[in-house]
Amino acid sequence: MFHDEKRDFRRMQIHTPAKLIPLESGSEIEATCTDLSATGLAVNLDDVVEVGCMFRVLIASTSTSITSFDATAKVIRATKEPDGSLSAGLEIISFN
Repeated sequence: MFHDEKRDFRRMQIHTPAKLIPLESGSEIEATCTDLSATGLAVNLDDVVEVGCMFRVLIASTSTSITSFDATAKVIRATKEPDGSLSAGLEIISFN
């Protein structure tokens, strides 16, 4: 299968709840994961996050045969979209 995108890993377009738990300080952030690959993810959220912040990211599995997603990730992009919503791109540092 061919694809024109220059990324090393394919992305899965998803729409599922995610929790971002700050590694330093702050409160848990509820988000929606919209895009997931082997090296990163994109989320929509209601709270502002800063580039460089580290989070534990949890995405619950809906299947007993698939483990829930649990990773440490770093914010590499934080954007306010034209419609006023907030989005962020996170790079996966390690899987927990």
